[in-house]
Amino acid sequence: MSDSKVYRRIARMDEEFPGLLAAFKPALKGLIPDEVNFTEDSYDELFAVLSAALYYVKDVKLRKASANKSGGNPKLVAMLVDEGVKDKDAVLAAKVLERLAPYVPPKVFVTTLSTMYGSSDPLFREYHGAIGRIMADLYRIATGFEPGEHCPEALVQWASGPNRELLFNELFA
Repeated sequence: MSDSKVYRRIARMDEEFPGLLAAFKPALKGLIPDEVNFTEDSYDELFAVLSAALYYVKDVKLRKASANKSGGNPKLVAMLVDEGVKDKDAVLAAKVLERLAPYVPPKVFVTTLSTMYGSSDPLFREYHGAIGRIMADLYRIATGFEPGEHCPEALVQWASGPNRELLFNELFA
């Protein structure tokens, strides 16, 4: 078993973690491979989708530009903004991102973003704007520049910490 698998299993042993994710179950349906149990193999997808949703929460212009044909937002985004920018669900999503960050390898995360962006499934198309913004911020961070103002803090810390060199190699290899 690889080191990353061992660390992910340790993360799942935290009794609080599955409860934190339970709040998002209905909104994550169809976006995460294991949306019922949230196994460690789904951490990269969770990290990507929650990061994208937080971009939409923080950036009203991006949210409006990415709204679907009926003018609505993805189910997860609607859940995170139903009480405004300081919504308790948005704060919870940021907390989950912080918790997931140490267990998401850069190579897997970049591949996941690429796959999600390339998907023509309507569920993923709604997130294309935010995924593009994530990639732009990852390029900025990897090259030593400041990320955009709406970049989630957990994503900034993840990309600018020990993963920065790995991320640089992944993006520019």
